[in-house]
Amino acid sequence: MGVCLAGLLLPSNLSAQAPLAPGNTQRYFSLMLLNLSQEKDFELPVIQQAADAGVNSLLLTIHWDKVYKDSPTGPGDWSRYDDEVKLATQLGLKVAFRIFVGRNRNRINGFWTEAESMKDYKQYPVREVYDATSFSYLHQPSVDLAADFVRQVTERYKYLQKDNNLIFMSVAATPTQEAGYHMYSIPPKGENPDAYLTIFDYSDLYKNGFRTWLKEKYRKIIRLNLLWGAEYKSFDEVVPPVTPWDPNESFFGRRGKDWYIFRHLALKQFNDRMVETVKGVDRSISYITEFGAVSDRVSGVRGTLAFPDLGEKTDGVKIHDDARYDHRWMMDIIRSNSRPDQWVMNEVFYADYLPSSEFYEQIDECFESGAKMVVFVLSTPGHVAANREVIRNSAAKWIPRPMTPIVTADTVSYRLSRAMDKNVDDLAYEAWKQKARGGGPPRPVSVILIEDLLQPEYWKAAENAAPYLLNPVPMQIIAVSRDFTYKLPSDTFADRDGTVVRMEVSGLPAWLRYENGQLVGKPSALGDTRLLVRGIDDEGGATNAYFTIRVDTRENANKPPTVKKSLTTVTAAVNKPFDFTLPKDLFADADGTVTLVEVGTLPAWLTFKDGQFKGLPPRAEEYRIALKAYDDLNAFVETFFTIQVVEPQFLNNPPYVQKTLPVKFTKVNEPFRYTLPADIFGDSDGYISLVTVQTLPTWLNFSLNEFSGTPTEQGEYRILVRAYDNNGGFVETPLLLRVEIPEITFDLMRSGGIIDRQRILTIKEGDEFRSGSLPSMLNVYAYGNFEFDRLDFNLTGPYRYSSRTFRFPHALFAEDGGFVPYVGAYTLTASAYRKDSLVLVDKVRFNIAPGDSSQTSRSLDEWAGYPNPFEDVFNIQLPENQPASPYSFSLISASGQQQPIPAKWISLYGTIAQIDLGSLTISPGIYFVRVESDGAELRLFKVLKK
Repeated sequence: MGVCLAGLLLPSNLSAQAPLAPGNTQRYFSLMLLNLSQEKDFELPVIQQAADAGVNSLLLTIHWDKVYKDSPTGPGDWSRYDDEVKLATQLGLKVAFRIFVGRNRNRINGFWTEAESMKDYKQYPVREVYDATSFSYLHQPSVDLAADFVRQVTERYKYLQKDNNLIFMSVAATPTQEAGYHMYSIPPKGENPDAYLTIFDYSDLYKNGFRTWLKEKYRKIIRLNLLWGAEYKSFDEVVPPVTPWDPNESFFGRRGKDWYIFRHLALKQFNDRMVETVKGVDRSISYITEFGAVSDRVSGVRGTLAFPDLGEKTDGVKIHDDARYDHRWMMDIIRSNSRPDQWVMNEVFYADYLPSSEFYEQIDECFESGAKMVVFVLSTPGHVAANREVIRNSAAKWIPRPMTPIVTADTVSYRLSRAMDKNVDDLAYEAWKQKARGGGPPRPVSVILIEDLLQPEYWKAAENAAPYLLNPVPMQIIAVSRDFTYKLPSDTFADRDGTVVRMEVSGLPAWLRYENGQLVGKPSALGDTRLLVRGIDDEGGATNAYFTIRVDTRENANKPPTVKKSLTTVTAAVNKPFDFTLPKDLFADADGTVTLVEVGTLPAWLTFKDGQFKGLPPRAEEYRIALKAYDDLNAFVETFFTIQVVEPQFLNNPPYVQKTLPVKFTKVNEPFRYTLPADIFGDSDGYISLVTVQTLPTWLNFSLNEFSGTPTEQGEYRILVRAYDNNGGFVETPLLLRVEIPEITFDLMRSGGIIDRQRILTIKEGDEFRSGSLPSMLNVYAYGNFEFDRLDFNLTGPYRYSSRTFRFPHALFAEDGGFVPYVGAYTLTASAYRKDSLVLVDKVRFNIAPGDSSQTSRSLDEWAGYPNPFEDVFNIQLPENQPASPYSFSLISASGQQQPIPAKWISLYGTIAQIDLGSLTISPGIYFVRVESDGAELRLFKVLKK
């Protein structure tokens, strides 16, 4: 059984974990088996060879869908894992288990349905390599089934704990065998290159759960709208934020933070359930949470930024590091935010393109930084053989060496709330690097994560805000012994997140009563009576104000002063000079002048003179300052404001630009419309209350954060966008708007991976390049000075290729693909679309000539044919002196069959004949190309069709 809290079903029987046994200083250098092969005994030689090389432990993955292929009730096939455990223990290895509760998408029938799957914003179920998928963490029946499988695994292998051969258990559900949410997905009918970055889970279970949770937290839609800057009419309309262009932006602002917290709580609930399942079998078994990463750019998408809270009930944390990361930095983060009784671990993933030095470096830096275990992911005997020396040397170096406490002398920190708006590296890495690597040998540094979003203070903003004094009641001057009736104005108080339901009045003299919103009575004596007026909202929040009734000898036509504008809370810092001047137009008098402003009792540190407050506040506290403004006939009005003294670090910080505005383009005489993104500005201690613009051109309007207008001529406009926070601080950022003729720019690139890519130049119409001066593989990137979301490429010439791209940067070839710079004339056409409507077609023609920068011959040797072998296009370098009669070409097969090549398939570029045989659909093999003129054979080429 469980209890429902904030829309989540939480287990009710979780208890504190027993601390790890003291003195456990053994290190583990382990083989990690993903167990992805289809052959039952494939991994056994891997285990044998790794043990021979020196590892002292094995971390193996148990797949739910390989034990129970068709039904959760069996029969189950455990033989593969039993054999691996048996061999490992016979070899003297200790064993750890990763229990993978995701499944192949073709094996979910009987376990869960597609409707109960974890889904992205397109409503596609998660799908990744090996067709792995997962259930939603909020689908309780699936969670129960997964927990039962975890229980079975634990029961089956708990004997290892008694034999002191079990290191830990862990549970993973994402396709990459991690705890958290997956970060990529492949469309249902797509392939691996079609994978896109996305957020999970947008299933109905999460969307409905999010609404229920928000309703419990905010209670009123008006309060949510106030903090989100939204205009929902009910909680039923609320949807989680979706930003397909960059999923990390889904966590910007209060709305995004709420979405992150909800996903975090759902994940924590699932993780805690898995911990309790293992501990329910044997509480002495250690449980480790295995995360992909906890501080890189996509850790927010994974939902693992707040990893200390996720691992609260576990015995340690393990991350799956990447070779390109700074391992000391990563280890300092997880170690610094783990309890002393928790282990920290790391994972080395073998890749054949990495040198052995990379593996040595990661292993050494992780152990030096406090790792209890480092695992090496090796999947084949060949992998082990390639890394035998790494294993042998690392095992000999680290396994015998007992763990020792890591002592740090320096500390850096970062906040969870800021980590969602910026990469953790941007927040703390440089400060850490200075302390950890700033001269001399590397030093461990504490990197403290402040999980501020998970603290109760985060929800103070969602608490009921008491009414505020909107229009102070001015003094009422009445005549003695005359009937008096006065209805308190209904707008005396206002409430920003509800309604004022009633006002109460106290301090009444004997002659005065308050009923039905009115003061009624007949004064019998002269003098002033100060009344307390209390405004009460629909949730019981209340605010006090005062006003005075003056009983005079006669009727008095004098109108007391009024408060022209309300004062907000003023913030001061402890031990920092405070200086605040009352606005000159704070008070007004309709029939006279305001002659005096006096204040009530002030704290000892504060003075007031000539409308100015000064002082040095000694401690954090809140002060309510009463003000009275008198007119020339001594009538007055009373109001108040609040001085909130905070620690200096909590003083209002001005807003900041968290994302620069992109350069915008539009066309002459075409309507332009652009809405400022909600995440352009941020505020660390409040919220953005107003956005204004300056230097607008006459044709452009700005309203409700949207620009609109129609430009009449080309030009460049620099518009200043200013954002104010709720305390009046502001920041500016420019928006550059260019009115241009639309065009596409083509950049010639060296093809390759991210590290190898290099821009060569921008291709201009008619450009000629020398093949000898170009890289071996080329790619082309296209950029437009207008908005589009799809680009179709078509390359013709010696090499033909068509492609379609939806993601920036728009590349002719995806990933590290490209084309060989064959000599010849090329035409590249790009068709840009926006929402499936064609926006522009642009093309560029260029030539690749033989030779290089020092060899400027414009042609190859006469009668040279290239490329050979060819795919569809074959080129022939013709002689400079051409015969009087035109050339004719024919294709001869190896069996002697000859057919003429139609002229429409032949293009002449100077002395280059480009022959396109793509339409012939000929089979691969050897062919001959015969060149004739006036019936006489001039040359016979032997070619190979790929």
